[in-house]
Amino acid sequence: MNVRSIAGSVMLAFAVIALMGAGGEAAAAQTPIAPQQHFVGGVNGKQGSAVVDTVCPGPATKHRTGPVKKGQTMAVARMAKGPGDTGRFSHIYAWFQPAPAGAKPVALTFTQYGGSQRIPSSVRVLCSGQGEAVFSSCPYLAPCAAGFIPDTLQVTFKNVAVTPSRGGVRQHLR
Repeated sequence: MNVRSIAGSVMLAFAVIALMGAGGEAAAAQTPIAPQQHFVGGVNGKQGSAVVDTVCPGPATKHRTGPVKKGQTMAVARMAKGPGDTGRFSHIYAWFQPAPAGAKPVALTFTQYGGSQRIPSSVRVLCSGQGEAVFSSCPYLAPCAAGFIPDTLQVTFKNVAVTPSRGGVRQHLR
């Protein structure tokens, strides 16, 4: 485990504790997900909005997609009152949107609250720009029964493979 993923897990734990103090009452770690439960999703230990680092060397173009940087995570926590609701379901799926043109996004599947999952290297997102992380008990584009409410986080995709220089953009060579 690298320092960034440990820090992300610690940040999500602090956020859950803070929400408990605000009347949210989070479930204990590794509690099974069940129907009719409220939840909140997190990316890299952040809720509400987060930054996701991407690695896209080469020229920057609009709508270009690439991989996320290794070591980043997604997690879900149960809340007494939270933005998401599992409805009739007992799993929570998480994915990024917009999905690359013509592709179905890679989704993580959560069956328990309290543990984070690494975002796989097969996930492709915008190299830079705005998007969303969706946490839903209904799989991507699946017809689902009424009652579920997804939790959607605003995400800023940040390309760490390039840095600004005086004359424009300079690529990192690694």
